[in-house]
Amino acid sequence: MRTIVQKWGLLAIGILIGAAYGVVTRLVFGETATMASITYLFLIPAVLGVIPLVFASNDQIRSYRNIIFIPWLTILTFFVTAMLTGLEEVLCLLVLAAPFFVLATVAALIVRLVMIHKSRNKLMAFAALPFLIAPVEELVKSPSETYTVESEIVIAASPDVIWGNIVEVPEIGDDEYNPGIFNRLGIPRPLYAEVTAKEKGATRFGNFQGGLRFVETLTEFEPNRHVAFTTIVDPHTIGPRVFDQHVLTGNYFNFVDAAYRLADAGDGRVRLTLATNYRLTSKVNFYGKFWGDIILEDFQDRLLAVIKKRCETAAVPAGP
Repeated sequence: MRTIVQKWGLLAIGILIGAAYGVVTRLVFGETATMASITYLFLIPAVLGVIPLVFASNDQIRSYRNIIFIPWLTILTFFVTAMLTGLEEVLCLLVLAAPFFVLATVAALIVRLVMIHKSRNKLMAFAALPFLIAPVEELVKSPSETYTVESEIVIAASPDVIWGNIVEVPEIGDDEYNPGIFNRLGIPRPLYAEVTAKEKGATRFGNFQGGLRFVETLTEFEPNRHVAFTTIVDPHTIGPRVFDQHVLTGNYFNFVDAAYRLADAGDGRVRLTLATNYRLTSKVNFYGKFWGDIILEDFQDRLLAVIKKRCETAAVPAGP
């Protein structure tokens, strides 16, 4: 036991210091510590991968296996600490996982290749970089880009039946909705939608689990064919969860609008398409798009499945 402590004790301290550094940077950067920040998404995980190596022996750092697992242990320790203290939640950590694990390992590998025979004490100066670069990053204007996520489903029902289930959506029961992994991790599922009038210019309210509400204005209205609406999240209904605060109250993710389109699919069936436009304003839009597309597509597919089931059930003639 004493031998193990002597061999790995100092390295374990380095891992804990690395995790503590992660917590400190999360607290210091606050609401800017999101996937919209180059500093937080790319530079900080690199630092987390390097810090423990300052405490490693040359024999330990020579092992490529250690170069993989030492950064991973540091990231895992940071993630668990952040989750237990309420700084982050599982969905946030899922989004951060890929760049954190990959870049921490890459940074450790570079240290292993370049500095294995040199003193690594100066590496601790690397920890100051995020605090120097973050203010510079804030001075650079973030590009804004709009993306579209489109889902479709074929429904064996008439256009008027389908129309009656998309402009207004009666409350969706638990037995109707099939929740997915994102719902289980905190993405609210749709509950119901109501409109002030069935005409262009009317207001539509989309209500979600947890009290979240979208306020929408009907911009196009062609009965049984097409309906479109702008989408704004009611800020008073945004919950206190970390993910909601990061995404829905920040300036880098915004819903733009959404639209349903009905088209003839033949054999008495209708192709229903739901398209959502959203805007990202950050220096890492490509990464935000990756997760935005996945989460929105999952949401749309599950909602369309509910509509299909409802419409096809209503289209079946009642028995004698």
